[in-house]
Amino acid sequence: MPSKPYTTNLSRADTMLRRLAGEGLRMTGQRETIVRSVAGKPGAFSPEGLVDELRPGGIGRATVYRALDLLEKRGMLARLHLDGCHGYTVCDEGHHHHLICNSCNQVLAVDAKSVEDAILQLAAELNFRVDTHTLEFSGMCRGCLAEKEPQTTSAV
Repeated sequence: MPSKPYTTNLSRADTMLRRLAGEGLRMTGQRETIVRSVAGKPGAFSPEGLVDELRPGGIGRATVYRALDLLEKRGMLARLHLDGCHGYTVCDEGHHHHLICNSCNQVLAVDAKSVEDAILQLAAELNFRVDTHTLEFSGMCRGCLAEKEPQTTSAV
């Protein structure tokens, strides 16, 4: 299930902010700035990159990390593994998993229900209770693969 473009009258950031406010959370100017910045990210991003981006506006590292944690707990962000560290991507949909491009950081949401079902069946056979899981794949997207393929030229 590929990610769908955001097509409502509200921007992704406005939708996220309304949801937070609807849950009774205090909406500070710094939190709004962080949400708007995160909502504009097209793929995977690192928390440290976000800290560097927002530091000139007076938003500190702890504030950024607290906001990211809040957004992840509310299901608006998914935590990803990126080159030995963690990153995030915005999630607009329900339960899904991710294909992450190591070259351009594009994130594709995918339905992996059949994989999950097989793992849960195996866990049941082994008398193991699964409480949570993370399923993500990293590699290269179609566009980056096309750029890496050697260009074939015909002799004239």
